[in-house]
Order: sequence, then structure tokens, then C-alpha cells
Amino acid sequence: MVELRGINKYFPSNGITALENADFTLQAGEIHALLGENGTGKSTLMHIMAGYLSPSTGTILVDGLERRFSAPADALALGIGMVRQHPGFIHGFKVWEDCILGAERLKSYPVNHASVFRIKRPGLFFDSVLSRKKLEELSNQWNFDLPLDREAESLTVSQRQKAAVLSLLLRDVKWFIFDEPTAVLTPGETEALFGLFRRLRSEGKGIVFITHKLDEVLTIAGRVTVIRRGVTQEPRSTSELSIEALQNSIFGDSHLFVSKGAWHHDSREGNPVLLIKDLAIEPAGLPFIRNVNLCLMPGKILGIAGVRDSGLETLELALSGLLEQQDKNPGNGRNVRLCKFRGSIALNGRDITGRGVRAFREAGGAYLGADRLGGNLAPELPLKESLVIHAFRRARRWIFLDVAYLNSWCRKIMNRAGIARSASDMAFSFSGGMLQRILLAREFAEDASLMVLAEAGSGLDQLNHTRLMNELRKRVHDSASAAALLFSTDLEELISVADEIMVLRNGTLHVWENNGA
Repeated sequence: MVELRGINKYFPSNGITALENADFTLQAGEIHALLGENGTGKSTLMHIMAGYLSPSTGTILVDGLERRFSAPADALALGIGMVRQHPGFIHGFKVWEDCILGAERLKSYPVNHASVFRIKRPGLFFDSVLSRKKLEELSNQWNFDLPLDREAESLTVSQRQKAAVLSLLLRDVKWFIFDEPTAVLTPGETEALFGLFRRLRSEGKGIVFITHKLDEVLTIAGRVTVIRRGVTQEPRSTSELSIEALQNSIFGDSHLFVSKGAWHHDSREGNPVLLIKDLAIEPAGLPFIRNVNLCLMPGKILGIAGVRDSGLETLELALSGLLEQQDKNPGNGRNVRLCKFRGSIALNGRDITGRGVRAFREAGGAYLGADRLGGNLAPELPLKESLVIHAFRRARRWIFLDVAYLNSWCRKIMNRAGIARSASDMAFSFSGGMLQRILLAREFAEDASLMVLAEAGSGLDQLNHTRLMNELRKRVHDSASAAALLFSTDLEELISVADEIMVLRNGTLHVWENNGA
């Protein structure tokens, strides 16, 4: 059993008390859900359990013995590991190389052993053939079906999660922490992940499951702990809880919830905001799209559903300018994806086909991608560096940069997001839900006629998800020229807000019909 007792965490750099006398217990062979609003301390508590942070005060006990962690390696040595929502990887490494990094010396055990092999004390030599073979045996034992010889960056999010679990199983981890693992997974991928949870539980592993999807909690978890403003409540069994009871525990009585059902609205007459004709792209390393046609009129919210491998990400990148024409500015040295375009994309009547991000922005587009920590911000820099990126062009006064304007812009975004923190704090010090709110506020602050949002609700608690959807409706439906395009693997989210839904399947768009569902 892992116990966290009286955990307090104070960050002197920004004066934030993230946790106050928080308690948490994880037992062997259980799935324990950890719930709470954005920024309430869930990730902080679990980062302490996994050794990424040290508590200001409090006690950590593993199997009854008090322990102190100065780094994640200390927690791993005692069988505690964390799988992040977007697991990291080393560019240029093969999947098997990325999995064994830091655990290269392997010792064989009988195949019926739960982990097949364990870490051996490092020596002078590294047997890559043996290491890959042992990792393949472990992958097959758990039916992961991972392409071990492919580049790590080529994996989908669900495959990266499996690779992260495989890496932890390699280290004989007994206590798993999953931080919002289903946020960007399709229903099929989510069910496969839950199958893995059940198998881990049957093997006697303990699992912490952080999520905002309350129906999933009641489906898979045995116990629930709710944390509010850094203070934990007593854990409760899911057998005695309902979604309404969980909502009350998390938010209290004064909260607003998403109303189910599609939001119908008549689009305005006039010229289309977005017009895509016969678009076909086959970019290297991404799924193809072919013969995509789309006409988005003012006043309409259009949802596009699908899985990332069906071409959803390709269409999203092509539209937002992150895919460029192969013959455009060859050899310019910028880190862009180049490919050949067939067909056309017009935004507010301007041709932006393969012309890059600047053309998309100048034509009236705003964009937030699904990979929060990838292309949306720089986690190792102060947050303000990621907030002012689109404001520089408005802050130039002749040859000088108006720093006062940029600081005012950052304050505006932080206030709009409802985050009482300084934009000078490092980006990685904010919780995932906070970052999502801030990035959404950044894009909503743009004077854009087209909002392109991918997995917009990812990481948001129900209250902030409701606020987002209400603001999106108001922006589109109260404007004479605005429209929104939502890319999502969460069909329920699209049903709740979109006027119309299309499905991207095998690179082509199809109209989705509810059929009374």
C-alpha cells in the first residue's frame, strides 16, 4: 500500500499553496479515481507520489515504511510510476530504445513471472539484441502489439501510453498513476485502455486514475477521492455514488453543467467563412486525406469527428497552415512539414492552400491544436513567451517593441482564463487544465472570424467545459461573420455544441446522422 499523509505543498516562487494536509491511499489490486476541478492540486499530489516533486511537509509510506523521494528514480525503485496524458519520447529513437532508456541491463526471469525480467545493476556493456528480445517478450505477454522497430515519434497517443506502461512494467512497477489518459482517446481506444486497467488490477497492481469524465469513473474505479482547493475528502466507494453525487462533491451546489443535446442554429446568408474544394494530401508520416469538400457559413459551429489516424490531424494541420506546399520556399530551414496539395482552401475568400500559418492567421483564423505541450506552447520557458506569440505583430512601434502592451496582453489573457497567477511563471508549473484554459483564452482574444479548435475540452473540468462551450456559442451565434470548426474524438462533446457534425473516415468526409441516438 502507498499512503500520503498530511501532504502540504507551497510554491515560494509564486506564493501558491497547492496542497493543504492532503491524504491519499492506494491499495494493491484497486483502481482509485482522483477527481477535482482544474488547478485544485490533483497533479501536484500525484507528482509528489511519483517523485517529481517533494512535499513541503507530510509523510509518504510504501508498504508501511516511511520514504523520501528526491527524484522519480527513487519512486520507480520502490515500484511507483506515472503515465502522463501525452507521454514523452526521444526523437530519433526506436520504440524499443525509448522504452529501455535508463534500464538497459536486463536479467532474465521465467516467462510466467509477472514482469518477465527485471533491471540488473549496470555493467560496462549493453546487449541490444537481448534487450530488444526481452522487451518484445514482455510486449507480447501483455498483448500490446507495439511496432518496436518504428520511430517513437510515429506512435499514436494510445500507442505511446502502451509504450509508457511497457516501460514501467519493465521496471517491475506495482503502483501506476494515469493522468487523464482518456482525454484524447476514441471510445474504442478507451475501452482497450480499461481492459489493460482490469488486467493490471488482476495482477495485483494499484492504479490511480485522474480524469474529468465522471461516467468513466463509475465504470472502472472501485474508490474515489475528491480534492477541492488542495484539500482531500474522505475516499468513497463508487458503488454508493452517482454522477450527480460526484458533481456535488467536486463543485458544490453553485455550478453550471452542460446541457445534453445538439445546439441548433440557422446559419446566416452571405459568403462562406471557410471553403474547401477537392482537397487531397498525402504527407509523409501522416494519414492521407482525399477529395475533402467543406463549406462553412457564418453563424455555424461545425464538428468533425473521427480518430486521429483517419486523417483528422492531417486536415487540422493543413487548414491551420502547419502543412505547406512542397515547392513553397524550398530550403528555408524552418521546421515545417512539406507536402503536395491538390484542391484548395479559402478562408474569407483568400486562398491559403499550403501557404503557412501566417497566411491562415492574416486571413482571420485562430487555432488551438490537440497537442497542448507540443506545438501550442513552450513548457520550459516562462508562460508569457507562449502568450505573446501572436501579439508581436501588433506590438511593434516603428523599430521598437511595446513591452507595456505585451505585458497588458498577458494580463488580459490570464484574467480571461480566470487564473490568478503570474504569466512570468514557468509554463510547466501550471496544471494541464490551467494551461488548456489559458491557451483557449489566448485564441479567443484574437479578432478571428474562424475558430479552429482540436480536442477543445481536453483537460477541462465540467464547469470550465461548460463555460468554454457557452463562450463559443456566444462568439459564433452573436456575430455576423464568425464560425467555428471543432475537431474531436469525443462525439458526445460535439453533440453538445455543434450545429452539424461530419465524420472523417479513411481520409474522406461523411455527414453524421444522429438517428435518434
